[in-house]
Amino acid sequence: MKKRSLSQLIFSKNYVIFILAVIISIGIWTYMSLNSSNDTTVTISNVPIQMDLSESSRKLGLQIFTDEKQTASVTVTGNRTILGSVTESDLTVTAAASSVNSSGNFTLPVSAAKKNLSSNFQITGSTPSSVSVMVDYYKESTFQIQDKILFGVADGYYGATSLPYNSITISGPQTEVMKIKQVAAVASVEDNLLETTDVEADIVLYDENGNELSQKLLTMSFRTLTATISVLTEKSVKVEAGYVNKPSGLDLTNLVEIHPSGILLAGPDDVMKTLVSVKTEEIDFSTLSDEAVTFNTLAINIPEKCKNISNNATAQVKIDLSGMTKKTFDVDTFKVEGLSSAYKAEVTSKNISVTVIGPKSEIESLDADKITATISATDPAVKTGSVEMPVTFRFDGASSCWAYGKYTANLNISESK
Repeated sequence: MKKRSLSQLIFSKNYVIFILAVIISIGIWTYMSLNSSNDTTVTISNVPIQMDLSESSRKLGLQIFTDEKQTASVTVTGNRTILGSVTESDLTVTAAASSVNSSGNFTLPVSAAKKNLSSNFQITGSTPSSVSVMVDYYKESTFQIQDKILFGVADGYYGATSLPYNSITISGPQTEVMKIKQVAAVASVEDNLLETTDVEADIVLYDENGNELSQKLLTMSFRTLTATISVLTEKSVKVEAGYVNKPSGLDLTNLVEIHPSGILLAGPDDVMKTLVSVKTEEIDFSTLSDEAVTFNTLAINIPEKCKNISNNATAQVKIDLSGMTKKTFDVDTFKVEGLSSAYKAEVTSKNISVTVIGPKSEIESLDADKITATISATDPAVKTGSVEMPVTFRFDGASSCWAYGKYTANLNISESK
């Protein structure tokens, strides 16, 4: 048998491989050609649906309202290689609204078309086949937000809700906006709270009968908010009358009645630990004579960061000074206080007649020599020349007495030389 050389063997193998490669290439080309010439079908999603009212309807102020952005899915058929480059931008989907010329709810038929009519593919279907819309006039209104946040607190504590916003702006179809009669922040906390807590609340709309309204067609400033539930310590405190110009030595223990005598407060723990009483707005003793008087609606002053959780925001204060004695004195002793050394003052009023009220024992032992008319002339109030300034009185040995009425004296102020 004749043997082949090594080079002949290698050449014969390469030749076979070459023939096989040509056959495979032809097969692949034939397969691709056959498939590329066949039609196929694909679906293009998220194609925006266009809705346009007629010009006459727009001039009337009508608008189309939908609950969300309307899109369609369009089925197209064509050559596989061509369809690979087709996108939503090559398609137009329209809801027929041109015939609508009044407000109301409408179902509009939807149709799809090629933007370029010469494009080499066909539209074989689209969904949805129709859309529901509302046609109405646009309206925008602002509503106050009511608090409907439910929660509980542990014994000895008080909870108060604060909202970050007091109002909300809502817009949309006039028919829907006009149904809104109440807007509330709604949330519920199951556990009893021991500390201040933030909670997410939903904005809920109600009609005049308290039924919840749909928000689908409405645009709102926000649909949720973060409310703060402040958990404060509760404490009962005494109510006391506040005074100005009250004699330092006058004991009113048995002369004053206050209603209510106490109220319930809630506040931060560090404040409530030391708080034992609150005062009413001040009563000016210079207006009180030797008689009984009643102040019916004096505001109760509440410390900062605290809340009055009683039903009483004001107090009634009765003061019985009918047991006091009244006497008038001519005072000629004056003293100017607070005047800078850059100025000097001469009191041009020689005497002043003052009505003094106090316990009988002190009034009987008091005389004009024990009374000093004091004039405050601090620098911010100083004006050179002849000026009239308020006068207060000091009573030596009569710490329970006070001057009844308002008094002034004339001064001549000049610069010191």
